[in-house]
Amino acid sequence: MMMLARLTLLCCLVAAAFAACGKQAIPPTNLKIVGGVEARPGSWPWQVNLRQKYTFGGGDYQFCGGSLINHQWVVTAAHCIGKNSKPSSYIVVLGAHQRDSADSSQQQFGVTQVITHRDFSSRTLDNDIALMQLDKQVTVNEYISPVCLSGENFPAGTNCVVTGWGDTESTIEPSTLQQVVVPIIDTTTCNQPLWYGGEITDNMFCAGFAEGGKDSCQGDSGGPFVCKNSSGEYELTGVVSWGYGCADSRKPGVYTRVSNYIDWINEQISTGL
Repeated sequence: MMMLARLTLLCCLVAAAFAACGKQAIPPTNLKIVGGVEARPGSWPWQVNLRQKYTFGGGDYQFCGGSLINHQWVVTAAHCIGKNSKPSSYIVVLGAHQRDSADSSQQQFGVTQVITHRDFSSRTLDNDIALMQLDKQVTVNEYISPVCLSGENFPAGTNCVVTGWGDTESTIEPSTLQQVVVPIIDTTTCNQPLWYGGEITDNMFCAGFAEGGKDSCQGDSGGPFVCKNSSGEYELTGVVSWGYGCADSRKPGVYTRVSNYIDWINEQISTGL
């Protein structure tokens, strides 16, 4: 009975943690613009600025993105972690618009636990997903709130949004959060010989344009690919994973398919409570 009670409590805690997700107090703008543009500050409140501490001399730098999925857990890409699973190496910043300077809206956290998927392949980037547990609970406000987890696969052609501080095609790299609207691409198309030639597994999907031009890029890795569901909530459908080049023709962005990992995420979070 004690074990049953504990499991019931854990289930309730996880369910509560995932409630009230995917809504913005500050609505995004320019979502009809397909190209990359600066995001409205606070309009993607689950966006994580993932930073790593320098080995020597103090300080830190932004190297990947992530998504807040409840009051104390973040989803990112396993390849962002690599072999460095030491929690004290990382800083998680939420509520940020500027990449490298402090915003009044931001909160900063340490990391107590890093979990990469046990079947992650650094060669193929299959199962490219990881979790980070924050050292304290997030204070949810208009600038910081969790995204919903996607339990469905949105169809090809669905326009979704990628956000991050990664590289762009411009000469001067922006230091503010950027957003780009891109459609999901059918996996059969993406696996054609002149595209990715069979490298897209069932745990991945592609999004972008055959002609290129709009894409996620280096520095966006681990960040959110979100689609709006029929109830008007944004769901974390993908994690920015890999691609050949940036915005090249027939080489769209490749994303980890989050719907395949719901059970794994729930299992890890339950264990970590």
